[in-house]
Amino acid sequence: MLTTRSTVPIADRYIVREILPPFLLGVGGFVVLLFGDILYTLAEFIASGRITLQALGRLLAYKLPAIMVITFPVSTLFGVLLGLGRLARDRELQAMRLAGMSLGRLFAPVLAFALAMAAVTFLTNEYFAPWANHQANTPVRRAAFGEAFPQVREQVFFRAPGNRFFYVERVDDAERRLQNVMVYEVTPPLPRLITARQARWDDRTWHLRDGVVREFDPEGFTRYEARFDEMRILVNLPGGIFFAGQKTPDEMTAAELRQYLAAFGREAPPRFAIELHRKFAIPAASVVFALVAAPLSLLGAQGGRFIGVGMSVVLLFLYYAVMSSARAMGAAGALSPLLAAWLPNLLFAAGGLVIWARQDRWLRRVPPVPKVSTVGAPS
Repeated sequence: MLTTRSTVPIADRYIVREILPPFLLGVGGFVVLLFGDILYTLAEFIASGRITLQALGRLLAYKLPAIMVITFPVSTLFGVLLGLGRLARDRELQAMRLAGMSLGRLFAPVLAFALAMAAVTFLTNEYFAPWANHQANTPVRRAAFGEAFPQVREQVFFRAPGNRFFYVERVDDAERRLQNVMVYEVTPPLPRLITARQARWDDRTWHLRDGVVREFDPEGFTRYEARFDEMRILVNLPGGIFFAGQKTPDEMTAAELRQYLAAFGREAPPRFAIELHRKFAIPAASVVFALVAAPLSLLGAQGGRFIGVGMSVVLLFLYYAVMSSARAMGAAGALSPLLAAWLPNLLFAAGGLVIWARQDRWLRRVPPVPKVSTVGAPS
């Protein structure tokens, strides 16, 4: 005879098996959708022959890790809503409650599945997506700018020989002018940070204007600071060297982002700190989506499978609307980078906890088990 304890592992596996098919369906569907978005964006380059079909195939392969980072949390929401919704419609969740499983224990396999997806998302985002993004973006940059590709791009950190790191907020390619320039020199015995409001560049020299030079002691405190009207820096780089070394935030690991933030301190643009926190916030979205989707699947259980799909679309729209707004406010300085990255997760987690607290009453409303008459039963 099966006891309550022996049925629990069976129920766990049963719940995960119910979540897995819609999860995989979501992965496939969202990958196709995002591939289509990439093809639409590159349609002009493909039609003009600046990106060959062979290069396009490599680009899509390199973009796959970054796409999976977005797809795993979204598909977790999709899988939990549809999988648990099916179990709730067929009264199987209520049957598990009658077998002695509490609401928290009932959702434990869902949480375990979400944590596993969060771990996979983090590992993909940290160890595969940055390198793959850089490989994918290189042919796009070359196709967009061709042989006339300028040496300097906006809002990216790039490294040059001589232990120098550069950052430029805005570039005027026609006038060869730069705005809000930072140069960090890791030269012994002490590092030096140079900031300038404007600069001009020729083949191998940058002409900085209206700036400040700071030298730091071994503990990181400012040892020397002086303003300047004009300064020349010999960059001494041939064309194309900057292009090869540039990295946008989505092409950098968390360790690289920390390195640049430590180097530039408060001078670093807010979006780099936001992207560092998003390295952890995006994987955590899998857990948040599961927390919200598990109780919502019970609310929509009586409406059929299309209700689950509809709720998924609405939740994703709300989440990404909040995420985009928070990122914009963080970049403008209205929110701290930490809050800008984590605000969508915090709001959805709070909503999920409120909904979850109300669902135990729903599961308790189970029709009484009919009594079976024993009259005439064989002895």
